[in-house]
Formats: sequence, structure tokens, C-alpha cells
Amino acid sequence: MIKRTMVLLFFGFLLGGVSVQEQSKGEFNLSNLISKAIAYHPSIKSNIFLEDSAKNEITSAKWQYFPIPKFSVSQVDSSNTDRNYNGDSRVSTISLTQPLWAGGSIDAGLAKSRAKLLLAQASTKVVQQDLALRVINAYSKWYDSYLKKKSYSKSQKEYSMLRTRLRRRIKQGLSSSSDLNLVNSRSTQAEASFNSAIIQHKNSLLNLEGLLGTSIDSKDLIRDFSIVKFETNQTKLSRKALLTSPRVKQIKAESLVIEAELDQSHAKLYPDINLKLERQWGSFTTKDAKTENRIFIEFNSSFGAGLSNFSQTRQIKSRYQSLQAKIKDEENKVAQQIKLDWMSSVSLKKQKILLELSLANIEKVRKSYYRQFLAGRKTWQDVMNSIREVSQLESQLASVYGEIILANWRIFVYVEDIGALL
Repeated sequence: MIKRTMVLLFFGFLLGGVSVQEQSKGEFNLSNLISKAIAYHPSIKSNIFLEDSAKNEITSAKWQYFPIPKFSVSQVDSSNTDRNYNGDSRVSTISLTQPLWAGGSIDAGLAKSRAKLLLAQASTKVVQQDLALRVINAYSKWYDSYLKKKSYSKSQKEYSMLRTRLRRRIKQGLSSSSDLNLVNSRSTQAEASFNSAIIQHKNSLLNLEGLLGTSIDSKDLIRDFSIVKFETNQTKLSRKALLTSPRVKQIKAESLVIEAELDQSHAKLYPDINLKLERQWGSFTTKDAKTENRIFIEFNSSFGAGLSNFSQTRQIKSRYQSLQAKIKDEENKVAQQIKLDWMSSVSLKKQKILLELSLANIEKVRKSYYRQFLAGRKTWQDVMNSIREVSQLESQLASVYGEIILANWRIFVYVEDIGALL
């Protein structure tokens, strides 16, 4: 319990105005479910391996600054009349080639590998966010179905109790058999709704189990309303969401990769300058030749076929411009999602208050109608209608609770780094 409270307080501190309030009687609250899903899911593990690969690529890029060793041994078997091979039959060579200047190609290669690591890390965050949203969606549906099951079960018990009392009244001649038919009809409707809630409940639980990779007992899930409360405004939330959005970071990392590719393309227009040290044992032209040491300064250039390097540069620039437009598009999507969820949250909060007030009133009416029925001032249909109205309001409240969880926790996921749950 203490650990859970510390986690929630930590999130509240990070969000700067966003607090999480939960009451938990089970093992899994929503934060725990998201954390366990991120720790288990294969898609996360797959991206972690990609991050490791990107780190190794950085190491490889750094080695490009060091000398390139090369060792070769050549053995020849030629005829006595071959003047090109009158010397030794075996020649061994060892060399070290140190790049002196590469037009920025090596620097660009290192920058590209580092950008790929940022891209891999951002991609992992994207998968984490998507996974968290899937958990939230499944959990909100589970909570909705849980409350509906509870409501319809209560209605069935009420109908069963009333059926027993009504049969006694029919025997006493105080009620007609048609009243019993009404009870049976309403009880059947409640049973159908109860079965529908059971199906939704099982499906939601199966979805959660698939995301967590383990079986879940419904008793281990919390039984109290879970909600994120925001003590800030929509503008601040949108601003923070744009700063933390893993999808925006992912596209920006792609842009960095493209920038590095553009630098590499420009570098191809310049020659490479290398210093080469070589030592040779034997000579194909001289018999019993002495060991020779050589120093070379090499200029190498590769412009590609025709003017392909210039075409490649233009193509890379177009890809870069496309990504800049994509960043703007993604930022608009994030801001729009925050706006929609914020409006939904405000609207649902008002709806929740109204439904709770209406439910409290109709509960009083239901009890009053039953007493008045016994006194002969209300009909049996009035009693049945009040019971059904209570059930309908409880069902609407269950849906509103589920939607509030979905909207508010979705905002939380958009403005916070989900990886911090681990």
C-alpha cells in the first residue's frame, strides 16, 4: 500500500497539477495493470532488442575513426617463362590505413547511428503508450460491465423477492395474476441484461489477461471508482502532451536520421584522404627480396553513376520535408485528442453528478411506491416501473464511470511518460 501511494504521489509531482486518486481493495489497480503489461508484453521486448542493436551500431560507427588493419598472403604457381612472376612464389603484406579526412562522412555516420538509437527509444515509448491505452480501454469496459452485473443482479433479487410476495397476495385475492406476468417479464429482461453484462465482463477480462500474459481473477481487480483528477487547464495539458508525445519524438528522430543521411550524401562529393602504412615480405618480381616498408597518401573519390549523388541529395531533402509536415500533423492530432478528452471529461463529470442525483431520488420513489402499493394508493406497474428506472439509471452511471476512466486516464497517458511506471 505504501509503495502504491508513493508511485501515485510521484506521478502527481511529475505531472505538475495532475493527481491520481484511487481506492484499492484488490491486488491490481489500473497503474499496476499498465506496469505489468509493459513489463510483460512481447512487443516491448522486441523494441528493447532494437535499442540494443542501435547501441551496437553506435559502437561500430565510432570505430570508423580508427585505423583499418589489413593482412594478405598471396601464393602463385607460374611457368618459368612468365616474366611477371620471376621472383618469390609467396608475398605477404600488412597495412594500416588511417582516415585523415572524409568530408564529414564519418561524423555523419556516427550522428546517424545516434539518431537511430533515439528513433528506437521513441518507438519503444510509442509501443508503451499504445499498450497503456489498450489496457485502459479493456479496464474501463471491465469496470462498466462489473457495475452493470452488480446492478442487474440486484434487480433480479428484487424481482424474485417481489414475486414471492405477489404470489401470497394473489392467494389472498389482493392482486391479479397479470401482476405476476409483469414481474416475470421484467425479471426476464433483467436476466437478459445480466447475461449481456457477463459476456462483456468475460471479454474485457480476457483482453486484460492477453495484455498481461497471465490469468486474472476478477476478485483481484479493484472494486472502487478509479479516476485521474487534473488540477490544471486544457492548454497546459496540451503543451505538456506535445513535449512528451512519443510519436512526435519518433518522427523528430526520423528527421535526425534523414539529416545525417543528407550529410553523408554531401560527403560523397568530396574525396577521402587516407594515410596508409604498409610492410611487405617477398616480391613476385624479385627473388629473395628484402622486406619493404612504404607510406602512402591516398585520395579516393566515388561520385556514383553519372550525377546520381545529386539526385540522391534531392530525394533525401524531399523525405526530410515530408517528415517536417508529418510532425505538424501529429502535433495537431495530439492537441485535438487532448481537447476532445478534456471536453468529454468535463461533460461526463456533469452527467455523473446529475445521474447520481437522479438515482438517489428514484431510489426514494421506489421505496415510497412500494409502501403506497401496499396501502392501495399505487399500482403494481408503478412499483415495477420504479425498479426498472433504478436499474436503467445504474446502467447509465456504469457507462459514464467507464467513459470517465477512459477519457481521464487517456489524458494521463498522453501527458506522462508511461515508461516511468516501471
